[in-house]
Amino acid sequence: MIKRALIFCCLLATMSSVQASVNVTVNGQQYRYINPVRLSLVLHTVGKNGQWYWPACAIYSTQTEAVEAQRQAILQDIDALAYALKPTDEKAMALSALGRQIASWKLAKRLPVDIHFDAARLDASKNPMLQPGNYILSLRGRPQEVWVSGLVNTPGAYEYQNTMAPFEYAKGIERRADADPDYVYVISPRGEVSKQNIAYWGKSFSQVMPGSQIYVPLFSWLLSPDVDELNRKIAELAVHRVLP
Repeated sequence: MIKRALIFCCLLATMSSVQASVNVTVNGQQYRYINPVRLSLVLHTVGKNGQWYWPACAIYSTQTEAVEAQRQAILQDIDALAYALKPTDEKAMALSALGRQIASWKLAKRLPVDIHFDAARLDASKNPMLQPGNYILSLRGRPQEVWVSGLVNTPGAYEYQNTMAPFEYAKGIERRADADPDYVYVISPRGEVSKQNIAYWGKSFSQVMPGSQIYVPLFSWLLSPDVDELNRKIAELAVHRVLP
């Protein structure tokens, strides 16, 4: 009986240790820390092993309950918009395609911290203490693509063009009939969301960073006044996408 109790206690201690550890997956390689660890220590292990483009690097928590709830709420809103439409209606098909895109996204909760090895060492605000749990640290070289989603016929990766503005990308993307003709959302690789004008009367000339996402929104005039809010929610959800 005593022997069994000792074995049981050892198992509990082992399980507790695993649960209390900090587990960080860095570009597919797993690292485990028994105690809470500063980001700078994790970056010290891997930060100098490549030519990283720091603006496109990010850290995520795999506790995805909140972002999954956001996704489900968005999918419900899309279904509600399509409810009164015939399945063969162009608007219904566009909404269905948008829903499939969002359902396919790999999501994790992005932590609001800029990743940079030197900044983490020198600036306490950019060197958070990672508490027990599971994390994904994505380190990337300079991306060669931008990621397009929304009301487009072919979502996915498009070649990054240096110095191109949002309206120039929009010209080269085949958009659906119900896409907003005046605006797109740009989600920078740092996770910043901005609504950019692509219309001839007020086009934005701000440069799109490599590794950005471009979300082509629904045209709100054709559907419902609530669509502006839905577009905003989709763009904010895209911040939590874990891109290939």
